Amino acid sequence: MSPDAAPTPRVWGVRELLNYLARQLRFDPKIQELGVRGEVTDLSPASGAGHVYFALKEPSGALLKCFVRNTAARALPKIENGVEAIAFGSLGTYEYRSQFQLFVTGVQLVGAGALAAVYERMKRKLEAQGLFDPSRKRPIPRFPFHIALVSSPDAEGANDFLGIVRRVPAVAVSIHRTVVQGPAAPESIARAIGVASRSGADVIVLARGGGSDEDRLPFNEEIVARAIAAAHVPVITAIGHRGDHHIADDVADREVATPTAAAELLVAEFEGVERRLRAATERMRSVVDGRVERHRSRLRLLAHSPYLQRFDRLTDARAERVDRLLELVTARRSVVVHRKTQQLRALEARLGPVDPRARLAERRGRLAALSASLGTAWANDRTHAERDLRDAVRGLAPALSGRLLRATSRAALLAARLAGKDPEAILQQGYAIVRSDGRIVRDAATLRIGAILEAQLSRGTVRARVEETRSDG
Repeated sequence: MSPDAAPTPRVWGVRELLNYLARQLRFDPKIQELGVRGEVTDLSPASGAGHVYFALKEPSGALLKCFVRNTAARALPKIENGVEAIAFGSLGTYEYRSQFQLFVTGVQLVGAGALAAVYERMKRKLEAQGLFDPSRKRPIPRFPFHIALVSSPDAEGANDFLGIVRRVPAVAVSIHRTVVQGPAAPESIARAIGVASRSGADVIVLARGGGSDEDRLPFNEEIVARAIAAAHVPVITAIGHRGDHHIADDVADREVATPTAAAELLVAEFEGVERRLRAATERMRSVVDGRVERHRSRLRLLAHSPYLQRFDRLTDARAERVDRLLELVTARRSVVVHRKTQQLRALEARLGPVDPRARLAERRGRLAALSASLGTAWANDRTHAERDLRDAVRGLAPALSGRLLRATSRAALLAARLAGKDPEAILQQGYAIVRSDGRIVRDAATLRIGAILEAQLSRGTVRARVEETRSDG
């Protein structure tokens, strides 16, 4: 073969070439145990064997097929088309389609996907604890006279709510200010719900207008959900726009689409009552007006009736007779009153001499005189008694002094005698009290040789052993 001839290329079998490429990929450290980030697309649910298939794509159009074995598929987070994720695994080939694919061992959601995963975990946790149980949902009062609104007072949704509720003067609204977005919002919302729960309100409305998913994240926090569950009164959530949903909505006793819808729900019964009252008032006015008109027509007919005119003539005659009788009664009354007055005065004249009030006054005077004389006598007797007592005290003093002096002398003599017999005084003079076996020794003959003696001195005690006894006789 000439030097200029082109080398003959090697001919590969399809399977041979694909296996070669697979080996090259398998032993290339740069593409083993790597992570690839992209948007999930072409997601297929788990097959009968439990494997999962999807692809990762970029806005440029680049696409990478991914394969997850059933053993790894069970640990995947909840993924769906359109979420952004990082797939971890090793790059390989699929020989039946001559394409690269990532053999995935794990998936991590990022961005909105990560938020969705957190949302799902929180939802499963609270649902398992019974916070979504329909049996714990409380009915909304038909006539809530006091509504506690938990919201930002500057929010457009709060203004819409207040504008509707204030159409009913009977309803009072207390506003509990809170932050509705940002890191401080969850704790602020939970604290405001707790205060509203203790405010005496009939119902609590947790309201916020629209906003992005990130702005409404505080309403998916556990602290807010637990504050709603712990509220003493029913809670209505009115968060975002129609179609938005949050964990707070699942825990609340009632979910409505918007703050406006919440306001219309709460005042509907009041406005219905007002409408019914207005309708009933109109019906009553119509009935009363009809009856009044009918009676008015009848009165007009009666006024022009010949029988009524004849009745007027009869009543005129009766009225004159009544006037005459009234004059007679008035005159008769004057005579009777005059006679009774004269009789009363005669009785007063007869009772004057025996009036008990005069006798009581006389006896009060006599009693006062007796009281005065008794007081004088008591004062005199007291003066004499005090003088006699002073004389007796002056006479007793010398006699008591003599007796006291004699008693003092006798006591001193007795004390001297007792001092001479005091064992302590005798010990002070150098004597001792001797005991054997706890008994005082008075006779040496009662002791045996070797006995232990205790001699009590004025200061201290001496122990001794008997070696010899002598009799004074």
